[in-house]
Amino acid sequence: MGGNSYTSSSKFFRFFAFFIFLAMTALSVRWLNSAYTQAASLNKVNAWSKQRFDDFYALPPDAIDTVFIGSSHSYCTFAPEILDPRLGIESYQFGMPLQHPDSTYYTLLEIFKTQKPKLVVMELYWGVTAEDFEVKQAEALFQAMGKPEVRDDYIKQVFPWNEKIKYQIPFIRFQADYLAFLNSKIMDYAKSAFGVSSKALVQEGVERYSYRGFMYSDYQMLPGEFDETNQFKGFDGKNFEMSKVQRDYVKKAAELARENQAVFVLVTAPISKVSLNFIKNYQLVNSGMAALAEELDAPYMDFNMASGVFEDANFRDDAHLNYSGAVIANEMFAVWLEENVF
Repeated sequence: MGGNSYTSSSKFFRFFAFFIFLAMTALSVRWLNSAYTQAASLNKVNAWSKQRFDDFYALPPDAIDTVFIGSSHSYCTFAPEILDPRLGIESYQFGMPLQHPDSTYYTLLEIFKTQKPKLVVMELYWGVTAEDFEVKQAEALFQAMGKPEVRDDYIKQVFPWNEKIKYQIPFIRFQADYLAFLNSKIMDYAKSAFGVSSKALVQEGVERYSYRGFMYSDYQMLPGEFDETNQFKGFDGKNFEMSKVQRDYVKKAAELARENQAVFVLVTAPISKVSLNFIKNYQLVNSGMAALAEELDAPYMDFNMASGVFEDANFRDDAHLNYSGAVIANEMFAVWLEENVF
């Protein structure tokens, strides 16, 4: 009898330990979900992206005639505050961080619900066209747009099945935001506790949301971006291949624009001179983009094929213009539009 009592007690304690383990796991997951979700809400780039869409939704119908869509290269390059008075247009900047053509297409769908732009300028950066799917840029669009019906359709149509599962777990979904948030806290502590110079940690200057979606910045490239931390070191145009998935979404964006009687234009924004010098066979990247534009019968401008126009001082980092560069780029683009589109 005693042996049976011992066995029963042992089973009870194993069950109790397992129950405690499940409870602790559930609490840990709940805490992680909450912490990671909160970190995403504190991301200032997410806040600026949301403001971009909030300002757009506040516009009356048919208030704009030109839209810029694409990645962060778009919102650092094309400035309505510069172009509108120069060309006599009403434009809006919809560039989003790391945005892939699939999200760009969904952005354009949303634009045409209330606006009737006659010119659609899609910025096409090769770095976001090489992979079939990337969840972080999709999440950035969802948070900014704030339309559950758009999110649900995007998930249904674009997400691979395994990503649909992972997306339901916030601490996986917002992991990058949380790590960035944690890193910023560590940096703040290092500065206060050890007197580490902020100049060694962050760029000096101003970065802010500006008029109609444009991001103003007077940052300049950090020293490391001229060599060891430059993201284009080792990149060879021979190895570039556009994802068929993303290629198809560029085509869908072009078709959508034309269905709405808009001219569709493709543009590749400039990267810094030092970055271009690191890249091998950039002409192969250019020819691939140009071939797609020709297939779509879309005018195409690649800023990187114009030599001697930009200096490294015109860039906020190794791949994005600062405001001084945007002034140059917008004048170039205005002239190009007048000669090739208008």
